[in-house]
Amino acid sequence: MLKIHGRPNSSNCAKVFWLLDQIGQDYELVPAGRGFGPTDTPEFLAMNPCGKVPVLQDGDTVVRESNAMLRYLARRFRASGLWPDDPARRASVDGWMDWASISLAPPLTRLRKARAAGRTDDADLPAVISAFALLDGQVADGGFIAGPDLSLADIAAAPSVRRWSLLAGDLPALPDLDAYARRLAGFAGYLRHVQNLN
Repeated sequence: MLKIHGRPNSSNCAKVFWLLDQIGQDYELVPAGRGFGPTDTPEFLAMNPCGKVPVLQDGDTVVRESNAMLRYLARRFRASGLWPDDPARRASVDGWMDWASISLAPPLTRLRKARAAGRTDDADLPAVISAFALLDGQVADGGFIAGPDLSLADIAAAPSVRRWSLLAGDLPALPDLDAYARRLAGFAGYLRHVQNLN
C-alpha cells in the first residue's frame, strides 16, 4: 500500500491527499511534520534530505515534492484525464502547476506569515493580488485552469485558492475566481482535504 508521510493541515499534503481520493487509491498516512512527527531523523532525511512533507513511498520508490508526487501518481495510476497523454495538453497542465508553485503560493505564504506575526507591511500584497487577478482571468470561461475539465493544475493551485478566500483586508472583487472556487468545492476530495485548510 502507498504510504504518505505528512499532516492534514499542510497545503502540499492536501494536494496529494485530494489526488489520491480523486483516483480512488488507498494509502496509509504516516504522521509527520510540524506537530505530527519528526522530519529531522536520519530515516526521514534519507527519504527527503530537505526534511519536508509530504513524502510518498510506493514500495521501493520514494518521491518528494508535492507536484512531483502528483505527476508520479497520475502516471502510475493512468489518470490521463487529470494529466493528459497528449504532450501539448500535458505541457499546459505542467506550466500552470509550476506557475502555482512559483508565482501563486510563495507571495501568498509570505503575506500570511507576516500577518500572523502581526507585521503590518503588506509588501507581498501587490504580487498576491496580481497573481490571483491573472488566475481570475484564466478561469473566466467557466472551466478550469488548463481547460474545461479538472486537471493536476487545479489540484496544485487549490490550497492557494482556498487561502485567498481567507484573506482579510481591502482586496479586489474577483467574481470568476469565486465561481471557480465553488466549482472546486464540488469535488469530495477538495471538501475533505482542502476546504478545512486555514
